[in-house]
Amino acid sequence: MNALTLNLLGELELIRDGQPLALPPSRKTRALLAYLALHTRALSREHLCELLWEMPDDPRGSLRWSLSKLRRLLDTPGRIRVRADRTGVALDTSDIDIDVVDLHGRLAADRMEATDIEALERAANRYRGPFLEGLELDRFADFHSWCLAERQAALRAQTSLLAALVERLMHAPERALDHAHTWVRVAPFDETARARLVRLLLTLHRPREAEQQLKLGVRLIREAGLPLNGQLLRAWHETRQAATIIPAGSTPAGLAIHPVGEPIPPEGDVLEVMRWAALLAPNPSPASLSQVSGLDTNRTGAALEVAERQGWLNIDAGMLRFTNSEMAVKLYAAISPARLPVMHRRVAEWLVETPVTDLDQAQALVHHALASGDPELAIRATIEAARFSLRICANAQAQNFAQQGLALAEGMLGTRRICLALELHDLLYRAAPLADWEAGVGEVVALAEQALEHGALAHARLGYQLASHIRWAHGQWSDAHEQTLQAERATRCGESRDQVIAMAETARCLAMLERDLNQAAELLEQACELATRQHIGHPAIPLAQGLLSLHADHFDKAECHFREARTLCKAMGDRLGEFQAQESLLLIDLERDDYAQARERCTQLQELGKRLRDGSEAPYADAAAALCAYALEDDSAPFGVALVTLRHADARHRLATLLLQAARLDLARARTETARQRAGEALEHARVLERRSEQLLAHALLAECTRRLGEEDAWRYHARAAQGLLQEPVAGWAMRRCHALLAQPAAEDEA
Repeated sequence: MNALTLNLLGELELIRDGQPLALPPSRKTRALLAYLALHTRALSREHLCELLWEMPDDPRGSLRWSLSKLRRLLDTPGRIRVRADRTGVALDTSDIDIDVVDLHGRLAADRMEATDIEALERAANRYRGPFLEGLELDRFADFHSWCLAERQAALRAQTSLLAALVERLMHAPERALDHAHTWVRVAPFDETARARLVRLLLTLHRPREAEQQLKLGVRLIREAGLPLNGQLLRAWHETRQAATIIPAGSTPAGLAIHPVGEPIPPEGDVLEVMRWAALLAPNPSPASLSQVSGLDTNRTGAALEVAERQGWLNIDAGMLRFTNSEMAVKLYAAISPARLPVMHRRVAEWLVETPVTDLDQAQALVHHALASGDPELAIRATIEAARFSLRICANAQAQNFAQQGLALAEGMLGTRRICLALELHDLLYRAAPLADWEAGVGEVVALAEQALEHGALAHARLGYQLASHIRWAHGQWSDAHEQTLQAERATRCGESRDQVIAMAETARCLAMLERDLNQAAELLEQACELATRQHIGHPAIPLAQGLLSLHADHFDKAECHFREARTLCKAMGDRLGEFQAQESLLLIDLERDDYAQARERCTQLQELGKRLRDGSEAPYADAAAALCAYALEDDSAPFGVALVTLRHADARHRLATLLLQAARLDLARARTETARQRAGEALEHARVLERRSEQLLAHALLAECTRRLGEEDAWRYHARAAQGLLQEPVAGWAMRRCHALLAQPAAEDEA
């Protein structure tokens, strides 16, 4: 086995002697590694700079930095793999096992036939996902194009390898089945792959699974707008005939037989109802057929009675099912191309009017809307499906729906495209953190500007507010502040509800940022007055009220507001808002030193954090729970471990909050040096974020630490810094803590 293994299929992975190596955090450095690995010749520095860097970034300096990281990773004493001179760069891969190179090497016809099945299976099992998954770098067109081309080539190679394996293992269907399932997963629209899977399932006497795969295959291929060549139906029909002995004179496939020996074909209302049933397969309900077919209840019921008597449909637990899946496929295929999208549109419109209650319904809505041929209806369906998915914390599904909608929106023009794209970006951000947040926020701001130009004020507000949240989460508080104000400006001439939301959201953001608090209070007062007159409710109002009350050190009022906000967010399905309301309630518990209540709150936050997107919420909840354990049980080890994960999540504001709370506990337990380290780290984060209240508390804690350690100069520095911040608009709770800490030396001297 080679000492180094480089896996490019799936997420990039580098393994030395069986142990994964920590890769550089820079996505461009990892992309450079993959690009060099698949080029056998030296590449010019100019080409690499143009490929991965922009002019303002000092491309040559960035390239040198990335190469230095790769040398530490790949070069070893006596073995230089990264070779670079003044003009070119190359990577010697002669002793590196690269999965995608191995995959392509298996495809030569002579090698495929000569290689034993076990070796082919090992090669197939190395495929962990698409080439360089998550590392497309779509802002860099040349690299992005290369990546997509390599991805398609790897996918074709993998499907060819799996097809060969399935063919060579047809004599051992149990062993071939796993490879057939994998083949279908990587090529879901390949009718040949699905037909092979259906044949194997029938051969193994698993007809129900085979029928499900048949229906799924037909639906997916039709959704993709691809033709069906009949392989699936032949696989189903021929394999069932071969596997089943039909006694002479028996009725095949559940169809009633006409006295002259021919099946009775459906016609009239029966045919119409069964066409709609085929469209809604696999499990339409009688009520849904009556709603979409246009026939009244009596005619629908009479048609279903005939269909059941003839053995075409049966009913189980209130749902209909075709007794012969071939009949459903043929009925669907017989619907004219002109009528089919009209029928799908009718179903989609009916589903839009019905509240979404499960993921199957959400997927059905998107399926029928896509098949309707109406892009806007299809995008609206993805938005509804994504919103429902977020409500039930199905974040991966929400992300998929939102990405599907954005792909559709690219083909639209005008104001509708801009508005729909902004709604989809909002959903995408709620579903998962942005891989490239700077590019993402730039796109959102550009869309918000376009919405403003087109007079779509509510959507302009949504875009600016989203950009503000993204920047806030990544510590760019000054830019977040400006885009918060821009969101409010955008809707000054808008509808009442839009104005209320904009003013309340702006007040909330200004309070979070501790900027322009008088303006925040004025905006909130206007929002409350307008909301009362218009009977408008929105969680941004109590969230803003709670933050301003908390800043004023009115904990009881703040607690009431945050409880109201949590309830409203829960009712609206806004899980991130619900988490933030709970997080604020936790801060109140910690400031009250009520660690038992805080621990209960942490349990709720942990449950919610597990269901939220992969952001800093779950690590924060775990770290807060560990802090409570430190307070109640004097065990600081779990908190130290949890901080590592929270630091990796890069949530400076949350990290600073918990570090300051931990430093207070350390001081109370005479662990002065630990308190100083934690308060010092919190101060760094607070300075980057320009958070005066956290800076004040950090300086006060450091003043007390240095006083106890007898470091007079350091004590004076931090005490003066704290006194200076006390003249600024800081939170009342931080001011109270600071006064208590700074008063300790004088009190002890007097004693």
